[in-house]
Amino acid sequence: MGKCDVALAQYFEDEYRYADLINAYIFNGRQIVKAEDIVSGNPVINGLLGRFKEWVTIQKYRDAVRKIIFGMNFIIVGLEHQNLIHYGMPVRIMLEDAAGYDEQLRTLQRQNRRLKKLSSKEFLGGIRKEDRLKAVFTIVLYYGTEPWRGAGSLYEMLDLTGIPEEIRGMLNNYRIHILEVRHFEKTERFRTDLREVFGFIQKAADKNAAKRFTFQNEERFKELAEDAYDVISALTESRELEEVKERYREKGGKINMCEAIRGMIEEGRMEGLSEGLSEGIKTGEAMGIIRGDENRSVITAKNMYDRGFSAEDAAGMIGIDCSRVQEWYRKWGNGVH
Repeated sequence: MGKCDVALAQYFEDEYRYADLINAYIFNGRQIVKAEDIVSGNPVINGLLGRFKEWVTIQKYRDAVRKIIFGMNFIIVGLEHQNLIHYGMPVRIMLEDAAGYDEQLRTLQRQNRRLKKLSSKEFLGGIRKEDRLKAVFTIVLYYGTEPWRGAGSLYEMLDLTGIPEEIRGMLNNYRIHILEVRHFEKTERFRTDLREVFGFIQKAADKNAAKRFTFQNEERFKELAEDAYDVISALTESRELEEVKERYREKGGKINMCEAIRGMIEEGRMEGLSEGLSEGIKTGEAMGIIRGDENRSVITAKNMYDRGFSAEDAAGMIGIDCSRVQEWYRKWGNGVH
């Protein structure tokens, strides 16, 4: 498994997030599924295809599988994580779901034969008339930057050129469910840190927007769960976030992502943005600001000014009065260095 796969697998082990995802995506934010309704399932599904001596075993490993309880019943919901478009996804998901049904069928057959519940008519198939299977379906979480342009159903993959309409009407379709993480506009439906994870990933292509989103939600990002931080750094391929994580670990194991980004901005200026650094220092001296923490504030503010952040965003990130930052912005705008 790759770094992203491991990070996502660990992240969605949390029942609260699993329930939150189901509620936001399927129930439009209504709190129908609770964490206590989520029961772990086996991610390895074994299915059999064929007949008599020509059985072929199919083993599928789902990224995550949970049983979701509704009253006295339950369904089985799997998650598949995709970074790239898979143009055969309807067939892949159909086989995984079918393997899940086949596994249930074979379990019923074993139970019925062991308990000798079968009539003479039922014995060959091993299934009683009243036996029922639990519903299985899969949600594909797609993290790619471009919109999903792969097939959304089996029907879209079929070459039906010249096939009579009567035949087409008899073909069974298989529709798949794709949640495009970077284009999911209803992140306000989330009640867990899925809101922060999805929101940051959506803005990751624009570093300024990602930073702005982080500081606008500082109360939640300054105490971000480690597995949420790991998902963000893995999916955004940010080596910098990964490298600074331990420096910003708080009590209880949570990560202060706001401070991590502040530190990255400051260190980036010290390491490579020499022009901005010198300009910031000169500005601080010209304004009569003593060296030290205030000088660092000027450097950070100038860095954000150069990248198009507002004075309000810069003040919020640095933690100083907005009027002071506005004064610096006016001087920089007038060419004072």
